[in-house]
Amino acid sequence: MAPKPSLPAVLVLQLQLLLLPGPAPVRSSSPLPLVLNTWPFRNATEAAWKTLALGGSSLDAVEGGCASCEVEQCDGTVGFGGSPDESGETTLDAMLMEGTTMNVGAVGDLRRIKNAIGVARKVLEHTTHTLLVGESATKFAQSMGFVDEDLSTKDSRALHSDWLAQNCQPNYWRNVIPDSSKYCGPYKPRSVFKQDGSIHKETGYGYGHDTIGMVVLDKMGHTAAGTSTNAESETHPYLGQGPTLMTPREPPPPLGTVTY
Repeated sequence: MAPKPSLPAVLVLQLQLLLLPGPAPVRSSSPLPLVLNTWPFRNATEAAWKTLALGGSSLDAVEGGCASCEVEQCDGTVGFGGSPDESGETTLDAMLMEGTTMNVGAVGDLRRIKNAIGVARKVLEHTTHTLLVGESATKFAQSMGFVDEDLSTKDSRALHSDWLAQNCQPNYWRNVIPDSSKYCGPYKPRSVFKQDGSIHKETGYGYGHDTIGMVVLDKMGHTAAGTSTNAESETHPYLGQGPTLMTPREPPPPLGTVTY
C-alpha cells in the first residue's frame, strides 16, 4: 500500500487556525462543506460560509470571503488604503481558481478599483485570458461596470510621507546612483555596473506569506481557491505585483499573491 501523502505546511497552518478559540462550529456527519483561511480573518470565513449556506458555489464563496476582507482592509494588507508604492499609490492584486476546470482569473497592479477579487472573477468568466495588469486591468474593470475610486487613505498617505522622511528606506533599488541605501531617487544606473549583492530588507510584515488566501470545498467536494492583496509597500509604481500560479514544488515568489 502506498504511503499517505503528508499535508502541505500551509494547509496545516490553515487547519490550526480553524482551532482558534471562538464559537463552536455546527457539527454534522459530513466534513463538507469546508472553508479554510490562512489567517484568522473570521468575518471573511463567515462570509464565505454564508454564501455556501445560501446555495452559492465554492467559487462564489471564495469571492465573497476575499471581498469581505477587501472591504474591511484586513490587517492593512488587503484592499484599499495599504502598502503604497513609491509614488504613494495603492494598487491591488487578486486571483481566483476554479478547482474542477483549473481555470484562473487574475488581476495585478489594479488601479482605482476597490473590488479586485470581483474583477478577477470577471477575467475568469468573460475572457480567455488568465491575467490582466495595470491600466489594462482597470479599463477592463470599468467595462464590466466597476467604478473608479481613490484607493489611498489618510493612513496610506501618512505611511508614504514617513517613508520619504526616512530617505526612502527600505526600497527595491540597487546598483544605482545616488546610493539607494541612503538616499531617495530619482535614480540612474551606475556607469560601471557592480553587483552589490544586497537583499531587500523586509518592511515589517512578519507573516512570511500571503495576506488573505482562501480555499473552499462545497458539499459536493468542488474546490475553489483565491487570494487578494495590496502587496508590499514602496515597490516600483510600474511593477506588476500580480498574482502567481504555482505548483507545490515551486518556491513562492517574493511579491504579489499566490494560489496553488
